[in-house]
Amino acid sequence: MLTGDFRRPTSSTLPVGSQQTAFSKGVADAKAKARQGIESVGYDLNESEQYVEYVKSFAVDKRGRLKGGFRWFYLCAVGIGAGSVAVGIAFLLKCVNRLKFDAQEAMFEAGHSLLVRYLTWIGTCLLLSAVAGALVCYVEPLAAGSGIPEIKCILNGIDLPNVLLLRTLVCKACGIICSVGAGLPCGKEGPMIHSGAIVAAQATKARAGPLVGPYQVNTESRDFVAAGAAAGVAAAFGAPIGGVLFAVEEGASHMNPTILVRTFVCAAMAALTVRFFAGPMDGTMSWGTLGTDVPVEFGRFEARRYQIFELPVFALMGVCGGLCGALFNGINTRLSKWRMRNIGPRGHLRYVEVLFVTLSIVSFNFFAPLVKGGPTNIGSFCPAQKLFVDVGGEAIRELFHGEEHIDQGMLLFFALIHYVQTVWTYGLGVPSGLFVPSLLGGAAFGRIIGQVLQSFDPVATSPGLYALIGATAMLSGMARITISLAVILMETTGEAEWGIPIFLTVMAAKWTGDLFNKGIYDIHIDLRHVPLLEHRPEKHELGLQASDIMATGVTSILPRARVGDLVETLEACRHGAFPVVEEDTGRFVGILDRCTLLHVLNLGKHHGIFSEHASAANATAMVPYEEMLRQRHPAPLPLSKVKESLAPEDRTKEVDLRPYVNKGCYTVQEHAAVMRCHMLFRTMGLRHLPVLGDDHTVRGIITRKDLVLAAEEHHVAELNTCETSKTDSSTACGSVSNNSGSPSVAPSQQAAVGADEAAAAEACSNV
Repeated sequence: MLTGDFRRPTSSTLPVGSQQTAFSKGVADAKAKARQGIESVGYDLNESEQYVEYVKSFAVDKRGRLKGGFRWFYLCAVGIGAGSVAVGIAFLLKCVNRLKFDAQEAMFEAGHSLLVRYLTWIGTCLLLSAVAGALVCYVEPLAAGSGIPEIKCILNGIDLPNVLLLRTLVCKACGIICSVGAGLPCGKEGPMIHSGAIVAAQATKARAGPLVGPYQVNTESRDFVAAGAAAGVAAAFGAPIGGVLFAVEEGASHMNPTILVRTFVCAAMAALTVRFFAGPMDGTMSWGTLGTDVPVEFGRFEARRYQIFELPVFALMGVCGGLCGALFNGINTRLSKWRMRNIGPRGHLRYVEVLFVTLSIVSFNFFAPLVKGGPTNIGSFCPAQKLFVDVGGEAIRELFHGEEHIDQGMLLFFALIHYVQTVWTYGLGVPSGLFVPSLLGGAAFGRIIGQVLQSFDPVATSPGLYALIGATAMLSGMARITISLAVILMETTGEAEWGIPIFLTVMAAKWTGDLFNKGIYDIHIDLRHVPLLEHRPEKHELGLQASDIMATGVTSILPRARVGDLVETLEACRHGAFPVVEEDTGRFVGILDRCTLLHVLNLGKHHGIFSEHASAANATAMVPYEEMLRQRHPAPLPLSKVKESLAPEDRTKEVDLRPYVNKGCYTVQEHAAVMRCHMLFRTMGLRHLPVLGDDHTVRGIITRKDLVLAAEEHHVAELNTCETSKTDSSTACGSVSNNSGSPSVAPSQQAAVGADEAAAAEACSNV
């Protein structure tokens, strides 16, 4: 057996003209530590003899058609499940808010003082946020935030632990009710998307009738998660088409017409579910009547036209939204790094922060409406005052469709305060979405512009349309979502007439924001140092070869191997797959993933595939694929369980691994461009890519982590070149300054930046 260790190439394999400085090494080490525990998922076609025989059996007994029928059944069930979760969240949240507001009105009518009403209000909000914070800080940290970055990673091919667990769903659903009910600027839409994906992931664990767990196959599971995420969008907004486009835009590179149809069916069932339950549960219509009520519904516009000269105004609003979104992302990035270094992903400090932020924001929002003067009871507030205490969707509808003039000063005051509060809240230790908070802040800014323009031209388009454009610009500027956002807004408002203004706005916002930084979801993925592969490879990858980034000293195994040697190999490393090579020539045969090897060793004795000499073994003996599925394949078995199943005499026997080797896996030559490797990983869903020499021997292996690290080293090299240029310029200027008696200064920020990145990666490794 050939053994070795995965190791990074030396600095001589870096791009020409670059060198590995202490800064780049420190960042690489910190990010490598942060990525521990994060593994990729392989979606490549399995061409082993074992799996081919399993697939052929479908043609004999027609179980393939049965499997297809159960797939549609499960897709519909996932849609209904995602819709039910969304309905439950929306209904309970309305009950919580109704109790809060009714209590305030009752206390006002009873003559209680403002202080007593404030203490009751803040006490209720602190209790709710305490529950939401406890679920994240002490039960499941991955229930924090919106969950969209995690779902995007999973659809990209990253296996993040605990993201799709039932426990995470419970914490997410219960936590978002409490965090939104507490008055924090959070949205329930992102958590609904995450919840839909979890429902789909749980459905893949079910057995499809007489078949043995066919939906646990990686490709099937991935397709179900994408459909579940789309169903979450459809459930939140009543937008099945927008949900499908969201799944495509946010990372599902594997989409094809067949999967699109399945995803749409799932999303349509989710939208049908929320429309069936939402109206009757609110008492606005009878059961069986499908209305427009959904968890987030913005209402229809009366206006049906706009002027051609308004299009440049919409584009300019998009530019402003992109600038505001870039500023939001930049500030939130610094805040998130500070939280990683000083607070951590869970524990008492994170919990205390939740309570402190809730106390600060809720207290401010309680007294802020009183700045305008007038009555102190919530029921008598004017539209501008209600913005501070209303639920997000209701406040947005007021900005979109309110006919009375809203006080400009209070509107601007709210927009600025809400912007700051949203920056502070996103990343807090509670479940929280970004859709409605960003839409609400953008709608406030847009309403101001609309009212100003209407004061000059009374017959101009309604200010509500400008509120819609402002909301679109702000969300697109923060999240950089384009097509799916436009379609979601058109489906939610029922206004296809505003398609051109919305498209124009989202593109202007995205292009402007991209000049400064990434979208907020991509930023939080980068903060965790998840090896996410972007849609398009970078230009420098065309000048790099596979040999420049591959891991060398690869651990290989033989087609016929001793059981004891295989166990020792598994104990000595944590590699996800092993190249299989011929014993005499070392030529590459195929690749065998770790999970399959564990299952074969665990079941091999029972199926008689172990022998004193593998060449003398029964040629027809093979572990059936169905048996591995019964052991929850492709989930890996613990090595300890495998060792317990092996007797001492079994370790001396040999096993023929050829029936389980994927002989048709993708490979590249060592001189192939890294850009080609990137495209293979991104489009084919690879986990490992063997690199072969001209003699067809294994020279190395590439994983997505190698691709990401190569890109980071390239960026470090560019930074070094830029800093060197700045230093040279500063030195030249310093020489001139010294002649005039001024001291020369040649600052370098590499050490500071490296320390900051390393600290962030160190903290993030605990997530």
